[in-house]
Amino acid sequence: MFPLDWPFLDALQTGALTALFIGYGSDALARRDGMLGLLALSCLLVALRHAVLAIGAPSGLNPDLLDRIQSLLVALGFLTLCMTLRQLFPNQVPRRFPGWIALGLIPNFLRNLVLVHPSTAELWMHQATNLTFLLGCGAAIQYTLRARMEGDPMGRRLFLGFLGVILPVVVEIAALSLFDLRIHLSGFSLVMLAMAIGTSWQRLVVGTMEARILQAETEAEAWRSLIPGNAFRTDRPSVWMNSLFGDHWPERVRSSADSHLIGTDGVAYRVRTRSLAAQERLGWCERDDAQPGAWGFLSGWTVGVGVDDATEGARLQALLQSWGAEVEIWGTLPPREGPYPSVLLWAREPSILAVWREFDLIRRRARWVQIGGPATKGPHARLEPGVTNEDLRHLLEDLLSNH
Repeated sequence: MFPLDWPFLDALQTGALTALFIGYGSDALARRDGMLGLLALSCLLVALRHAVLAIGAPSGLNPDLLDRIQSLLVALGFLTLCMTLRQLFPNQVPRRFPGWIALGLIPNFLRNLVLVHPSTAELWMHQATNLTFLLGCGAAIQYTLRARMEGDPMGRRLFLGFLGVILPVVVEIAALSLFDLRIHLSGFSLVMLAMAIGTSWQRLVVGTMEARILQAETEAEAWRSLIPGNAFRTDRPSVWMNSLFGDHWPERVRSSADSHLIGTDGVAYRVRTRSLAAQERLGWCERDDAQPGAWGFLSGWTVGVGVDDATEGARLQALLQSWGAEVEIWGTLPPREGPYPSVLLWAREPSILAVWREFDLIRRRARWVQIGGPATKGPHARLEPGVTNEDLRHLLEDLLSNH
């Protein structure tokens, strides 16, 4: 068996931790996730520690300087990891836990920034730092066990992992403290721990989001079932809307939001919508029997026709009857007694009807449509002679809907 060279192990741990830093760091920035950000920072600090060891050993740099740098980096990485633990288990880890670890690492900072290596004070400071590492690892296991016992999903997934990854740290500290043997294995612990935390966290976040999406969709469907009509979204297909308004119903809804649409059954439907995204809309529609339809939309209405031209009068009469109206043919003078029609198409001199209107046309509530003749005050609407069927239908729909 050929023993592995220590710089090779350090380089291996540097590469793994750097990859984790890039992955978790980019994800943390994209989702503004503080926990993943701290975990990525911890991976970076420990990766720099092993990079210093991997580069410094073969290059012949000052071993004392390298030891000070790597010791500071690993202390900062461990402190950041404790902050990650606080973010991971906010209900189990005390808020002051990272502060306690920082106080426990003060001997490390004094040892590497102030004291001379080697010395008795430096040795005791080193042992105190190692004790802080061990106590911190023990506390992490305790907090994770507490989270597991309280039913925390991250605690259930990470407890056994924490037990496993703490072992290399204990081995490294024991070998250094008891045998003065430097075995740099803590990076592998952080690699395994970071992978366990990251994957578990991602799975928890994705699971939570999927549960919320399912809950929102279920609630939305429940609300749709309570509205007095058929719900729809213009960005989703709807068999019911296709059968009622045709294949181009989304365009009709977008262009006529909160209005009435005429269905293929000749009935008017009231549409209520709200903006969804971009030009898309969602809403519901229900039958509105008080509004006119397309075919037979004049059912129940009486229309009076006063036209001098017999051919035009016959055309209008046939057209109105095909739309379901009851047609009354008026002579030159309007009748003095009712019942009076709902709509009056008048193609004679408007002054005749104006006098009749002054005689209490408002009480009679007839909608006056003047066809041709001079422009005067009084008519509700005006059309030119020879009006097309389509123009007349649109005018009557609007007149009966808004008056």
